[in-house]
Amino acid sequence: MTHQVHKAVVFPCAAGTNDNDIIVTIKDDALHYDTWELASSAGAMDVQVSILDTTNFLATQIALMDDTSTTPSTLVIETTAGKLAIFRGKFTAVQVRQKGATAVAGASLLGYRTT
Repeated sequence: MTHQVHKAVVFPCAAGTNDNDIIVTIKDDALHYDTWELASSAGAMDVQVSILDTTNFLATQIALMDDTSTTPSTLVIETTAGKLAIFRGKFTAVQVRQKGATAVAGASLLGYRTT
């Protein structure tokens, strides 16, 4: 099954310094997208989403893509530097935070619609 991508946007991300620093928050545009790709060159990140409003966030599992694995992806709660993480869903808001003491650098968040 293939999906046609209708609209894709790369959201600007900040660099992190400390645990729980906000790397990016998407509020107004989040409902336009159903698929998200997240990566960084350094540091781990975790993803929180809001399904009711734009202020209350919940942790979510993401699929960490691993080309060397026998399975196409592994569900995790945080990203690994240099790996692509993907999560899907319609959310009112998406927030990405630094996870741990290693500074996040070179982060990118891509949102797109497949339906």
